[in-house]
Amino acid sequence: MARPKTIDRESLLDAAENVLGREGAAALSFGAIATESGISKASVQSVFGTREKVLDALLDRWLNKEQERYRALLPANADAKARLLTHISATQDETSEAGIRTLTLLAAQAGTQSDSMIGWYRERFGDLTANDEESRKRRIAYLATEGAFLMRNMVGFESGSAFWDEVFNDLKAFVK
Repeated sequence: MARPKTIDRESLLDAAENVLGREGAAALSFGAIATESGISKASVQSVFGTREKVLDALLDRWLNKEQERYRALLPANADAKARLLTHISATQDETSEAGIRTLTLLAAQAGTQSDSMIGWYRERFGDLTANDEESRKRRIAYLATEGAFLMRNMVGFESGSAFWDEVFNDLKAFVK
């Protein structure tokens, strides 16, 4: 394969998403991305360096998309309570496909620290310090929301959308 003059990193991430969606995280390799992109394996490796960096770049890309969606829902001058309620709503409305995709990447990175994920959590939740009853309730609601996200998407706890709407609405009521 002839090496192109420039390699578009975003196109390589698109190719990696295609491989991941079609064949799963275990099949994601420089060779698979190269085949999908029509370039050499060495060209893909020159862009990312390691498989872990590909996974982190994909996770970062997806977390940024989710963060954009969250920010679009967030009211102006939102306080801690409004940020939490927006997080619960954003999680409730997230598609199963998006949740499964994110969890697939996290599972593929198991045992390694994801700077993208840690940064996302810190921006969204802060450090989860709780100094009073209200902040303790917010902490519980954040953690419960993440637990519901994991059960719905990673565990595949199938109970239908009405059940999950009830769970997320209960979390919103708990905070209010």
